[in-house]
Amino acid sequence: MMDSLETTLDLRRNVFDWDDLQIFHAVATTGSMSAAANALGWQQPTVSKRMRQLEARLGTKLIVRRADGVSLTESGELALDYVKTMQRSAQQLESRVAGADKSPNGTVVLRASDGLATYWLARHMPAFMRVNPGIDLVVENTATASSTDPAPDLAITFTPEKDMDTKAVALGSLHYMPFASREFIQTYGEPASLHEALSLRFLQLGTYNRDESRWGNRVLAVDSYINYSFRTQVSSVLFETLRHGGGIAMAPTFLAELYPEELVVLDYDFTQSVRFWLKYTPESQRMSRTKKVGEWIVDCFDRQINPWFREEFVHPEEFCGIDVIRSKT
Repeated sequence: MMDSLETTLDLRRNVFDWDDLQIFHAVATTGSMSAAANALGWQQPTVSKRMRQLEARLGTKLIVRRADGVSLTESGELALDYVKTMQRSAQQLESRVAGADKSPNGTVVLRASDGLATYWLARHMPAFMRVNPGIDLVVENTATASSTDPAPDLAITFTPEKDMDTKAVALGSLHYMPFASREFIQTYGEPASLHEALSLRFLQLGTYNRDESRWGNRVLAVDSYINYSFRTQVSSVLFETLRHGGGIAMAPTFLAELYPEELVVLDYDFTQSVRFWLKYTPESQRMSRTKKVGEWIVDCFDRQINPWFREEFVHPEEFCGIDVIRSKT
């Protein structure tokens, strides 16, 4: 125990207070205590006290106090040489580390829901990778991320960011409607109404956060009446089951653009819109490679080109030739 304490004390004795060295540099270069105090924004008595502490620490005089200012002793000249070298090293460290953050190459971690990552971003990634071969893009699944995991550089989130230090960019909205596959409709027939559709096989995504801040009261009320025949925590599993005739599911309308020959929209005036944002951490906002990935993501969700992501609901039949089944009652 005593050896450990002595080691700790030795380490403390061997660590300089960088402020003392900064004060010495100011005194040596300005030529007086008062001028150094003005330059540093300190009180002159504090500067004098800290200089005495530094000299006591080194066991030698660094300056000679005169009526018109100060002059350096031989030890002071040597110390100033070391301090200047240390300053240059610190400046090089700052510039090189800052330069690393500004580098267009390196790793960028993006966290997103597997549905958006699989069915939208993934189809745009090859083009981005060809243009940016130096960026190592790591895509994490929001649903499997732990609260103890390191924060990603970027995140596509369905929760507006309230942290003043965090930048959040609105990407658009996902508009949900009931969908089924052509195969399912051929097997079970066209539901004449929402009530009839609810009696058929429904698929549920367990990771949907069913709260009133995100889903409307009508959607929540209908959801409570559905007897789900299939549940999953994975969006891609739900969508693939939907595409291959597994049942009916609430799904985002951009799927109509992707699979107009395979899917059918069930239009019973039953829709729900959910907004989403791109979030930057405070550190990632300063990295050029992260900005480049962020700009690419924003471009992927360009609402002028992709009307299905607009804030206002745009019916799928307005942007693609998908079949629409409407209520007959």
